[in-house]
Amino acid sequence: MGGFWHEITMLLYRAGIGLAAACGHDKARGWLAIREGRLEALGFATSRLKPEQQWMWFHCASVGEYEQARPVMKAWRSSHPEDALLLSFYSASGWDAFTRRKPEWWTADDHVTAMPLDVRASMRSFVQAAGGAERLRGLLFAKYDVWPMLVAFLTQARVPVGLFAGHVLPGRWPFRWGGGYQRQAWKVMRRVWVQTEASLSTLSAYGVNVEVAGDPRFDRVLNAVGQHQPDQALQTWVNDRPCLVVGSAWQPEWDAACEAWQEGQCAIIVPHEWTAESIAAEASRWEAMGARPVVWSAHRSEDARAELPEGDVLIVDTMGELLDAYALADVVVVGGGFGKGVHNTLEPAAHGKRILVGLNVERYAEVAALRATGALSVCGSPSALCEAIQTALQDVGASRRAGAKAAAYVRENVGAGMAIAQGWSNAL
Repeated sequence: MGGFWHEITMLLYRAGIGLAAACGHDKARGWLAIREGRLEALGFATSRLKPEQQWMWFHCASVGEYEQARPVMKAWRSSHPEDALLLSFYSASGWDAFTRRKPEWWTADDHVTAMPLDVRASMRSFVQAAGGAERLRGLLFAKYDVWPMLVAFLTQARVPVGLFAGHVLPGRWPFRWGGGYQRQAWKVMRRVWVQTEASLSTLSAYGVNVEVAGDPRFDRVLNAVGQHQPDQALQTWVNDRPCLVVGSAWQPEWDAACEAWQEGQCAIIVPHEWTAESIAAEASRWEAMGARPVVWSAHRSEDARAELPEGDVLIVDTMGELLDAYALADVVVVGGGFGKGVHNTLEPAAHGKRILVGLNVERYAEVAALRATGALSVCGSPSALCEAIQTALQDVGASRRAGAKAAAYVRENVGAGMAIAQGWSNAL
């Protein structure tokens, strides 16, 4: 019965996506676009595999899960070079992040695709296009994007299924009343690795066989920081001033940063979403505060390392620049905490930065851990965030000492990517 209602829900969801796309919703259109022709492309890629090759399949919901999967995929490629990697995404944002910057270990034999809806017919067609049990060595889900119809189908076909970097909370779906059909998929997986002891306790209470292995994102961010090459022009622009960086800014973080700014300081703001109109409006607001705004695209659209004019706030209206910005920060604000949830705090932590966030952080184990070290502060309102920014920038030395604790925390938690790859190899 649970499978029946699950399939009905999926079909209704698909109808809603189609309606939203017809009404001009960009994300709905993107969701449909990445699925056009994917089944045929997967079948063609499978037909090109060498006779002895199999797919090692990794599934990621979106960008964050992809960042967790990358160290595991890299470790698998290192230890099993004979396998081809099959990477699937649910959201267009994850797909876009991958296509903008493919990892250096990605090969011509590997393939990226979009996950179909979790209904029986669609999953059967997808698995057949991937070559079925003969070509599928196994499937690993990242974090929690588990599709029960797919898990049941693969389990019946004797294809191993597992999950890594799991992070679940008591009372969250499906670990509450009514989630029995979805929980069954967790129970039948060959291996489940979670980030924390708290997740282990939650899953164990429901009969899931689970181990703690940590979060592979630590491997990813520390590696990225280690390979980072400084942007000299950006460093010249900061010019030793106390520097605030706001990553993935929503409106409450914009407001707090603008109100907190004082002469002699500088700010680098990277919005989560933007339009040309919203960027122009924010630039005008900073001008009204007496600050000199500089819009990134006006000077870096053709030359990625061009000189930047003098200014007090740099508004970064492009993707992929946060690593450069975090490297120069004295204090970092990570956005999203006054909305659905705070964004990635591990990148600034790996850079050794003092971090300030909004109050919606309960789903993120690393936020609680960073807060316990004293490297991160949770602010209950935009006005409290404004005050915290001002305090942190007035004592840069104290902020840097707090940031050192963040860097130490990241270094202490690396190694999950290789451990998970080795554990999965043993499980097979």
